[in-house]
Amino acid sequence: MDLAIVDTTLITFQKEGLGIIEQGGLGIRGNKIVFVGKSDDLRDADEVIDGSNCITMPGLIDAHAHTGLALLRGGAQDMPEIEWMRKGLGPFVRNMTEKDKKAGSKLGVIEGLRSGTTTFCEFSANVRKYVENVYKPFKVRTVAVETLNEVTGVDDKGLYEFDESKGELGLKRADELVDEYGENEMVKPCYGPQALDMVSMDLIKGVNKHAHQREADIHMHVAQGERERIQVKNRYGDSTVKVISDLGMLNHRFVAVHCHDTEYEEKECMAERGVRMVGCPSSIAMIDGIVPPIHDFLSLDAAGGVGTDQAPGPGGHNMFRELRTAAVITKVRDRDPTRLPSWEVLKLGTVGGAKALGIDNGVGTLEVGKSADVITIDMSSANLTPRVSEPFHNYVATLVHSSTGKEVREVIINGDIVIRNGGFTSIDEESIVKEGQERGKCLFERGAKDWEEEAGRMAKEMG
Repeated sequence: MDLAIVDTTLITFQKEGLGIIEQGGLGIRGNKIVFVGKSDDLRDADEVIDGSNCITMPGLIDAHAHTGLALLRGGAQDMPEIEWMRKGLGPFVRNMTEKDKKAGSKLGVIEGLRSGTTTFCEFSANVRKYVENVYKPFKVRTVAVETLNEVTGVDDKGLYEFDESKGELGLKRADELVDEYGENEMVKPCYGPQALDMVSMDLIKGVNKHAHQREADIHMHVAQGERERIQVKNRYGDSTVKVISDLGMLNHRFVAVHCHDTEYEEKECMAERGVRMVGCPSSIAMIDGIVPPIHDFLSLDAAGGVGTDQAPGPGGHNMFRELRTAAVITKVRDRDPTRLPSWEVLKLGTVGGAKALGIDNGVGTLEVGKSADVITIDMSSANLTPRVSEPFHNYVATLVHSSTGKEVREVIINGDIVIRNGGFTSIDEESIVKEGQERGKCLFERGAKDWEEEAGRMAKEMG
């Protein structure tokens, strides 16, 4: 074997339980896992990592993210949902350059890597640029979603106007992305109409047709709040779910993100048709003041995952924080502390996310034959102590509710060690952070006038 992790506690997520193996060992040859079992049975390897005092588990899966917005961290909080996009993000996004977005994506990805994320679902326009300039150089697995948006400007008063040429270019980019990366092991391409209120009927029909022809997934924001509901109701006279249902889009190749503005019957309909769901708890709690219906979909036996969304709303791309947030706010919403127990939440961040993105045949569990996407977590820090196995494994709850993500020690993606003993092996973190600070400061300065003129609630309160 090329690499072995020995004397560790494995959480494999195999079969029904968590598949915990004490004094476990994991063997990797090339980019595949070739051994999962007791450490004593592990053969010699070229490199051996001592996993004592560590949990070894599959890498976390961020099932929905817009990392290119990371430079706007702290820029759109504590304001009404109806204002968030136009008066919060808009003034600064209009002033972003492609270099700003690239720098932001690098910043967001290294934040995620540091806290144990090995797969990112990147939802962005011109997503190929993120794949080529960030994910491939960093050796990070990605589900690349080409965002399609025809809106020329967000107006709170009337229906949005569409530019069909934007949609045509976006669909062309999506087709090219799927054609190029359709068989790529590290990049899964998808179609991404941003939301039903942001694309014309002609475009959404075109996306559905092209995705079906190429057997590709459609990854889409669905029923994400008041702004979308007003637009869709006024334009089509019905709800988002009912409109896309009539178009025949609800099937096993459809990934619905957010879904917090849906009726229970609509959730049932999506689950019955094999739709997969992704919730972004920190983002939706901050932007909408609502709890995503992750538990509702799980209770309907639908595949579900968790994403960080974007930094300007919730603050960042730390999946351990997302998992804890999902558990806590769901318990509060339902006034039921048994909702989303720790073991279910930990699955959401690994095998659940893999199923939601349709990549569970290769990642999400520690199994022989699967890709070696693995993390080790140092459990010797004060906030994770004590770690016991009798009368039960207390560290399952500890990982969800006490980990900050900073305890991640090794990050291995497709057999490559990206982080070893807490340090990046080939990524220049210092220069990325430095560039992010410099570009972020300039970006906020450039957008200041537009932000003040929009006169949103946040601008008034900051003043």
